[in-house]
Amino acid sequence: MLETLRIQNYALIDELEVELGDGLNALTGETGAGKSIVVGALELVLGGRASGEMLRDGSKQARVDAVFRLAKPSRHLVALLKNHDIDWDGDELVLSRVVTAEGRSRAYICGSLVLVSLLAEIGDELVDLHGQHEHQSLLKSERQLDLLDAFAGTEETTRGVGEKVARLRELEKAIAALESEDRERARRMEYLRHETNEIRAAELQPGEEETLRSRRNLIANAERIFSLASNALGTLYDAEEMPAVMAVDAGLADLQELARIDERFQAMASRLSGVRAEIDECAAELRAYANRLEFDPSELDQVNERLSLLGDLKRKYGGSVEAIIEYHEKAIEELQAFDSRDQRLAELTANRDAARCEVHEAAAELSRKRHAASRKLDKLVTAALQDLGMKGGLFETTIRTGDLNMTGIDQVEFLLTANPGEKPKPLRQVASGGEISRIMLALKAVFAHADHIPTLVFDEIDAGVGGRIARNVADKLRALAASHQTVCITHLPRIAASAKHHFCVNKQMLAGRSVTSIGRVEGQQRVQEVARLLDGSVSDVSLQHAKELLKEIGQQSIRS
Repeated sequence: MLETLRIQNYALIDELEVELGDGLNALTGETGAGKSIVVGALELVLGGRASGEMLRDGSKQARVDAVFRLAKPSRHLVALLKNHDIDWDGDELVLSRVVTAEGRSRAYICGSLVLVSLLAEIGDELVDLHGQHEHQSLLKSERQLDLLDAFAGTEETTRGVGEKVARLRELEKAIAALESEDRERARRMEYLRHETNEIRAAELQPGEEETLRSRRNLIANAERIFSLASNALGTLYDAEEMPAVMAVDAGLADLQELARIDERFQAMASRLSGVRAEIDECAAELRAYANRLEFDPSELDQVNERLSLLGDLKRKYGGSVEAIIEYHEKAIEELQAFDSRDQRLAELTANRDAARCEVHEAAAELSRKRHAASRKLDKLVTAALQDLGMKGGLFETTIRTGDLNMTGIDQVEFLLTANPGEKPKPLRQVASGGEISRIMLALKAVFAHADHIPTLVFDEIDAGVGGRIARNVADKLRALAASHQTVCITHLPRIAASAKHHFCVNKQMLAGRSVTSIGRVEGQQRVQEVARLLDGSVSDVSLQHAKELLKEIGQQSIRS
C-alpha cells in the first residue's frame, strides 16, 4: 500500500507529507483547497507528464516521493524490478520524481535513476487512479483479459495454453529453419563435402608437423652432422695420434700404480676408470649414429611438399593440424545432420501437427470458460452500476476470436452503455470525471478478489451523487477497502464518515502566499469536518447530524 507521500514545491504546496493507512482513506476540504493537487502530485510520481509549470512560484525544482509497503507484490512487479536491476529489499519500495523549472525531470526507484517509462510501468502495478487521470488499468484492453481470467479462475489454464503455444512456436521455427534457404544450404553442404574430402585425403596425424620439421632439419644438415660426429669419434677413439681414450688409459695406469703405493689414490683411479667407460659408450653411440646417417636425396623434397600441404590446409581450416582435424569432425557432423534432414523434418512436422491440435483444443476450452464467466460478470457489474445510480448502465464483455497467441484465441474488451438507448462503447470512450469513477468503482467492486493492484484512488466519484446512491457508493468503497487500500477525494459526508482514516486539505495565506497543507482529522475535528460537508457550515444541527452519521457508520462497521 501507499504508506507515505511527500511533496515539495509543487503547485500551491510548499512542503507536505501525509502518512496514509490501510482500508479507506478520505480526503476532504473546501473547493479549491488543493485536493486534486495532491492527486496530481501522486500521478507525477507514478510516471505522469511533467512540466516546469508544475513548480511552486520561485522554486528551482519540485520533488515528489511515494513510499510503498508491499506485503505481496505481483509477479509482474517483481519481474520488472529484477529485470532492471533495481535494488529492492522486498518490503519498502520508494518512487521519486524531480522536476526542474526548465521542465526537465528525473525519475528514481529506490534511489536508482530510471527512465520515466519504467517509473510509469512500475506505477501501473502499484496504483489505479480513477478520475481525470491516466493510471486506470481497467481501461487497457490487455488488462481486461487478465481480469476476466482472474474472475473466471482461468489464470493457470491461460498459463498452460501459453506454454503449449510456446512449444508450438518452437516447432514451427525449427521447421522453418529446415525449409528455408534450401538452395543456399545445399550449396554449403556441397562445399563442406569438398572440404572434408580434401582433409580426409591428407590423412593428417596429430603432431606430424613437428616431426616433419625436425626431420627436415636433419636432412638439411646431414653433411655437417656427419662431419661433427666423425670428428668427435676420432678425438675420443680413432685419431691417428693419441686419442682421448689412450690418454685416459695412460693416466689410469699411472693412478693404479700410485694406488698400489698409496691407497689414497684408489678413489681417484676408480673415478677415472668410470670416465674410461663413458668414453667407450660415447664412442659406440657416435659410431652407430654415423653408420645410420643415410638420407635419400629425394626425401627432403617429400618433407617440404608435405609441410607445404599442411600450410595450405592450415590457412583454410585452422592454425594447427589439431585444429584442422577438429574442423573436419564438425563438418562431418553438419553433413550428417543435413543428410538426416528429411527424417528430422518429418518428425518435427508430426510433432507440430500434434502440438497444434493440442493447443487449439486447450484454447477452445479456455474460451468456453471465459464466455461462461463473462455472462456472470456482465450481470454483476450491471447490478453494481444500478446500485451506484446509473439506471441505464449496462455492462457487456465482448469476446472475439482472433489469432492464436500466448493467451489463447480470445480478444476481450469491456463495453458499457452509460445511458438508455445508447450503443455499447469501449470503457475509455464512455465517460469521464465522476461518472467514470463510479463505473470504475462498480468494476473494482466486482473484481476485488481478482485485482492485484494494492492501492486505488478515486477522484470526483461523488459528482452528481446524493441520497441513497451516496449511501451505496460509500458502502461499496468500504467493501472494496477491505481488500485494497482505497483513497477517495470526496465532498460526500457519508464517504468521509465511512473512512478508516480521514484527512483534511486546507489552503491558507502565509507571508502573502497561498499554501496547501493536509492533516489527519480525528475526534471533534472530524465531527466538525463531517458537519461542514453536510450543509456547508458548522452549526449545532450539523454537528449533531455528523455525530449521528459517524455513530451509525461505526455501528455498521462493527456488525460487518
